[in-house]
Amino acid sequence: MARKATSTSKKTAAKATTAKKAVEVKAADTVAEVKAPVEKAAEVKTEVKAEVKPEVKAPAKVTKTQEIYLEYAGKQILDKDLVEKVKEIWTKELGNKVKDMIDVKIYVQPENNVVYYVINGNVEGKFDL
Repeated sequence: MARKATSTSKKTAAKATTAKKAVEVKAADTVAEVKAPVEKAAEVKTEVKAEVKPEVKAPAKVTKTQEIYLEYAGKQILDKDLVEKVKEIWTKELGNKVKDMIDVKIYVQPENNVVYYVINGNVEGKFDL
């Protein structure tokens, strides 16, 4: 009888092992079945991200212009021309660099036909219009 019990327990163990493998296979199939749609969804999400790129347009560049003209006695003088003349005096006559020119004040006296300037608070000068 002992033999029969061993044989029966071996059969039971074999059936249990087979059943366990079947459950593992089914579990593996289920995992694979669940993984496949998730992976597919990730691929679709990536594709959608790649396709939906909004166009970003750079804002239109607005160019502002500002010009001041001094008109007197039949003459017309542009403010930028006065600044350029002061820069020229600063660099060529005084031997400085434009980058060292931090503060510039220009005073125009058309009745005297003279332009006065003060550079960096301490360099003063004048020139004729």
